[in-house]
Amino acid sequence: MRRRRGLLWLGVLLVVACGGASNNPPAATPEPAKTNLVMALVPSNQAQAILTSAQPIADYISHEVGVPVTAQVPTSYAAVVEGITSNNIDIAWVGALAYVAAHQKSGAEVITGSARCSPTYTSAPAPAGCTPKPSYPSIVVCNANSGVGELKDGGDWSALKGKKFAFGDSISTSSNLWPRYYMKQNHIDPDKDFSKAVSISSQSAIALAVYNGTADCGAMFGDARTGALRTAPDILSKTKVVFIAPQEIPGDPQIVRHNLNPTQKNKVKQAMVKLGSDPTMKKAINDLYQIASMEPAKDTDYDSVRKVVAAVNPGITGEVIAAPSPSPSK
Repeated sequence: MRRRRGLLWLGVLLVVACGGASNNPPAATPEPAKTNLVMALVPSNQAQAILTSAQPIADYISHEVGVPVTAQVPTSYAAVVEGITSNNIDIAWVGALAYVAAHQKSGAEVITGSARCSPTYTSAPAPAGCTPKPSYPSIVVCNANSGVGELKDGGDWSALKGKKFAFGDSISTSSNLWPRYYMKQNHIDPDKDFSKAVSISSQSAIALAVYNGTADCGAMFGDARTGALRTAPDILSKTKVVFIAPQEIPGDPQIVRHNLNPTQKNKVKQAMVKLGSDPTMKKAINDLYQIASMEPAKDTDYDSVRKVVAAVNPGITGEVIAAPSPSPSK
C-alpha cells in the first residue's frame, strides 16, 4: 500500500514539475504546401520591364522549389508589405524599410541582401571586376541649371528651399526615408520648405523628372540615373549629384513569408542563396535591379534602418499597411 501511495505522489510531482502537460497549447498545424508560389517585386522601375527581367528568376526558383512561381509587380511598396502580411505573397524583393515593416507586422524573414558595385556617377555600367558591397548610397540629384550646389551633412542646405522636389515611394528607403532624415538633420522641413513635392515610385522616372526640369531635384539610390540612359543619353551631364548620404543603406533584401509551409520555405531559402551566387544568373539579377550578387542576410543587419525610422517617423512601419492597397498588376 505504501509503495502504491509513493508511486502516486511521484506521478503528481512529475506532472507539477513539468507544468502540467495538459495546459500546454497544441502546436500550430503547418500550412499545407502550395501548388503555386507568388513572388512580388517592388515597382522601383517600370512594371513591365521588371516583370520581363524577373521571369528567368521565377523560372529558376520554380525549378529549385518544385512548383510554379508567378512574378508580379504590385502598385506600391506598401502593397507588397500588405500582400506578405495577408498571405497573398510568398516571396518578395523589397527595400530595407519595406522589410522592416513586413517583419514587424507578420514576422517576414530575410534570406539574402543585394550587393552592388559602387557607382562612379560618371559612367555606366560600373567597372568590371569590382567587389560588390552589401550596402548602397542614397543620393540627391539636381538639374544642372537648378542653382543648387554641393550639399554637405552639417552644412547649409538652404538652397533647396522653394525648389520642386521629387521623392520616391512613401516607404522607399533611399528615395524617401533616408533623404528625409538628412533634410531634418540639416534644418530642411521636407513637408514645408519645397514649393512642390511629388512622389514617384520609379527611381529612373525620378531621374528623368529632374533631367526634364519637372523637378529641380530628387532623391534616389546611387546611381539610379543610369536606368534612364536609353531615354536620356546625356542625363549624367545634364544633372548633377549634390549629396551622397554618408551612412549607406543595408542591401535591399529578398524575403519570404513567415508562415509559408516549412518545407517549401526552406527550399525557397536555399534557392535564393544559390541564385545569388550562381554565375549563370548574374545577368538576370543585374537586369532586374542592377544587383551584382546576393549575400546571406539576417534581421539585425537592418537595425540601422530601424534607428532612422525612429528619428524620422516612428509610426511609419505600422502605417504602411493601414489602408487597403490597389490590386496588383501581373
